Amino acid sequence: MKSFPCATQQRSALLATRIATGTLLFSTTLITGLLPRDAQAQALEEIVVTASRRSENLQDVGATVTAFTTEAMAMRSIENLTDIDMFTPGLNVANYQTETSFFIRGIGTPAIIAGNDNSVATYVDGVFLSRAAAIGPAFFDVERLEVLRGPQGTLYGRNATGGAVNIVTKRPTDTLEADLRASYGNYDAVRVSSAIGGPITESVRARVALQYDNRSGYTDLVRPAGSELGKEDDVEDRDSIALRARLELDLSSAATLGLSADYYHQDDQASVFHYASAGYADEIPGWYQSREGSATAAYFAFKSGARVTQPESRTVFSDVDYSNKATIWGFTAQLDWTIRDHDLTIIANTKQTQPELQNEFDLSDAFINVYQREEDHTQNSIDFQLSSPKDQRFGWILGGYYFEEENDITNNIFGDFWEPILTQGLLDLQTAGVIPQFPVNIPQTTLCCDLHLNGEQESEAWSVFLDTEFALSERLVIKLGGRYSEEERDGRQDFELTVQSPTGGPDTRFAPNALLFPNAVSDSRDGVQPDPFGLVVAPVEGPASFDEFTPALGLDYQLNDDMLLYLSAQKGFKSGGYNIGSSQREPFKPETIWGYEAGIKSTLLDGRLVLNGAAFHYDYDNLQAQDSVQNQPIIRNVGKAEVDGAEIETWFSLSDSIQLDAAVTYLDARFTEGSLSEPLRPAPLDQAPGTFVRDLNGLSLPRAPEWKYHLGAQGTWSLPDMGQLTLRADYGWQSKIYFTVFNINAASQDAYGQFNARLQYTHASGSWDVALFGRNLSDESYFSNQILTGSFYGSEFVGSLGAPRTYGLELHIVL
Repeated sequence: MKSFPCATQQRSALLATRIATGTLLFSTTLITGLLPRDAQAQALEEIVVTASRRSENLQDVGATVTAFTTEAMAMRSIENLTDIDMFTPGLNVANYQTETSFFIRGIGTPAIIAGNDNSVATYVDGVFLSRAAAIGPAFFDVERLEVLRGPQGTLYGRNATGGAVNIVTKRPTDTLEADLRASYGNYDAVRVSSAIGGPITESVRARVALQYDNRSGYTDLVRPAGSELGKEDDVEDRDSIALRARLELDLSSAATLGLSADYYHQDDQASVFHYASAGYADEIPGWYQSREGSATAAYFAFKSGARVTQPESRTVFSDVDYSNKATIWGFTAQLDWTIRDHDLTIIANTKQTQPELQNEFDLSDAFINVYQREEDHTQNSIDFQLSSPKDQRFGWILGGYYFEEENDITNNIFGDFWEPILTQGLLDLQTAGVIPQFPVNIPQTTLCCDLHLNGEQESEAWSVFLDTEFALSERLVIKLGGRYSEEERDGRQDFELTVQSPTGGPDTRFAPNALLFPNAVSDSRDGVQPDPFGLVVAPVEGPASFDEFTPALGLDYQLNDDMLLYLSAQKGFKSGGYNIGSSQREPFKPETIWGYEAGIKSTLLDGRLVLNGAAFHYDYDNLQAQDSVQNQPIIRNVGKAEVDGAEIETWFSLSDSIQLDAAVTYLDARFTEGSLSEPLRPAPLDQAPGTFVRDLNGLSLPRAPEWKYHLGAQGTWSLPDMGQLTLRADYGWQSKIYFTVFNINAASQDAYGQFNARLQYTHASGSWDVALFGRNLSDESYFSNQILTGSFYGSEFVGSLGAPRTYGLELHIVL
């Protein structure tokens, strides 16, 4: 186990610290010198966060945290989690098939199949959300959003190698509160959010929040002429409703019990693939004639003559009935109890997540494939934290956590071109003597075949942690902490090829064939061997257990009342597991990361200037990289990587009317060791096709832009006896990113920027406001995520486009 950085890492961190600190001090001097002596400006608002599981001023937290209050999110027209991307240093947010995927400083997990875990942990009111499909729907009636960057191995331990996102929803108060926010925009977008809360009795409070979101689609779907589905439709739309109810009871003067329930339902056609590129065919001249590229021949034979979607187009050709449904609900109980100045919090939760979708990724009006994805997931958890009395020289938080989940996973890919592939495959096996000779005659039918990448997964995890702070002096605080985590996983693979029933009954398994390959179909764990096509129906090898101790060390030095310097070293851990819905029966290994960070937080010019910066270095081992091999997503552990970077955030109150804010991130996230077979790059002729081995040293980590910045300005002007007018403008930009570990240009997104604006009038009474807003006003077209379809499906890249230009009118009423 690595405990301390080596000398080279220490020198790198020291150099980065000096650069970041020097930049901050130079910027402070420059701004102070340019500011008129008689300029009048109000101090910036203090933000209280719970990122350290203590209520603290953001500027007193020795860690990199970006926080958004309700008011800040409203003025930035933030409606969903993808909207925070441009405002948050080091953060990359994407939607994949309506699921939320976070990358922080190059660390994250691309969602390719159902059941995978994120490397950025998401919490809603202290409850860890295991499934990506449940994250986005939880974002409504939000009091505060906190983004913690860097490994979170102690306080937020489960799979938090990249960071953590805390969503804190609004709680009932002791006074009656009610508000209504309604907007209408282009694409016939209607969004209504309403909440009411307050006291029921002296000891009972309640709050109910409701959100309705409906709009037409960003994408035009063109159907085959004369088809039963009709000629045109709009997809990538939204039709959802969310509800949350919370009840708080004062059990005594020292104890409060909170009970909450949430429900979300979505029924639309929001899940859409967009065509990105021909993949390696765009990268390598003559690729279709190579042995690796020739596997796409059957696919393109069926696709020939069809109308096909163009790259980055929102006019999509399809012969499939698109659908997207999700039902998510949960219950949470939270006990807050003060016992002799010690605070005890216990949070128990149960949650069920059931997303279901259907679309296609051949993106043509030929009948080629249908993609279906579904999860039936249940999680239960209990979390307890006991903390020391406040304002003590020695402070501590002792905690424990238990989590369990069950998930039934469905990934069906129907293809109407398998017969010639299967025929040739069986003939090749006969020639090789693998199977006996028999007449191979597979009749052509529109019912063949359905590729099932399905299965079941169970997880059980527990952990204990201790986080401490000790004041060595009035200005110097040392922090020590650690968490021990243990996790057990088990599951079953149902990776098979079936023929659909003409009457709608159960499918008939075509492969793996239990007669030809009896060891490929089994209810036992022992003696299982996938057939030559990689198909297998059997339990995984297991169960598998993983454990890790993740320590944390930090130093906070209060240079003066306005400036905090901090150093930290923390280990993060992401559990190993199973790649459900594939031929992988053996578990992949855990990944670990050590993060070293030096930072400064300063509040200057009588509270009018906030200037924060950080420099960091990561050592990242055993990366869980995802790829597509033989038309199945594969997870493989890959070597090592390092991440070096620096961030600066600033807010400046130029005058009573004008406020400025900015952020910039530099990131150097690259592999330093490891090789991986790149199955679609042509191998030398003396090697088997698909066996080209790529040295990853020096290649960038996926979704890790080298540069990212944001500039914002907000002006507020009083209108005598009428109220006030507020204008805000934001611009965000990021450099090029890659979507695969192999860094091919055909799977990348060039640099792009976005411009947002909002003009808001607030009535003098403060009881209502109305605003004009616009997002992505330059109508930039960009991919937020891409995946490889697999060689039998053309080896093309498809993905998710960011939202186009949207604008509208919003009314907010406070009762």
